Amino acid sequence: MADNNLFEKLGRWLRGLLLVYVALLAVESAACLMVVAILAGAGDADLGSGGAQAVGLSLMAMGFSDYAQVAAFLVIAILFLRLLYKTVQQAKGFATPFTYVSPGWAVGYWFIPIMNLYRPFQVVKALFTATAHEAGDAKPTAGEQLLSAWWALFLVSNMAGWALSRMDTDFSDRAQVITFCEYSFGINLLTIAATLLFMRVIKRLVLALGRAGTAKTAPGGPAAA
Repeated sequence: MADNNLFEKLGRWLRGLLLVYVALLAVESAACLMVVAILAGAGDADLGSGGAQAVGLSLMAMGFSDYAQVAAFLVIAILFLRLLYKTVQQAKGFATPFTYVSPGWAVGYWFIPIMNLYRPFQVVKALFTATAHEAGDAKPTAGEQLLSAWWALFLVSNMAGWALSRMDTDFSDRAQVITFCEYSFGINLLTIAATLLFMRVIKRLVLALGRAGTAKTAPGGPAAA
């Protein structure tokens, strides 16, 4: 029961922080649209003091939002990896012990190049299968489509963000600023979609753990067998 309370608490914190993360992405996206609208609308003409000030403030909002996103991402990553570690640890005590990976490697795979492109996904997928088996469910609470969509968007958005960070943008050039903001807006949309799917994965993982815990302690459940 104590573990279930921990999972529920971690799940609530993660969902709350992910909503904050989405809000920060929305702020940055709005700032991107503002910059594009002002610069593209002005064409080759001078912006004027009002337009230049609006563009400057929007770019500042994008910058501050980026810093806040990094801070939120770090906290989210720490909490999720703790949830993942504790989940695998608990799954080791199932009626059919979870042997797919150790708690340490469930976390460690996220930091190993190449392997972090597919092994974390496989671990999460295996956990859903194990919890469904423990609870006696016919199928996992998170299906192949949800997990695959989340992981695909996660990889694509991160790779696109990495590519954008490698762009050599001259912010004194109006055309390059517009291009940068357009790319940023598109990447933010991908990241928002990936984050919302991640929230669903977290919610269903906590639900699956709760069902597995209930089945284990129920009369006639795995613990009593």
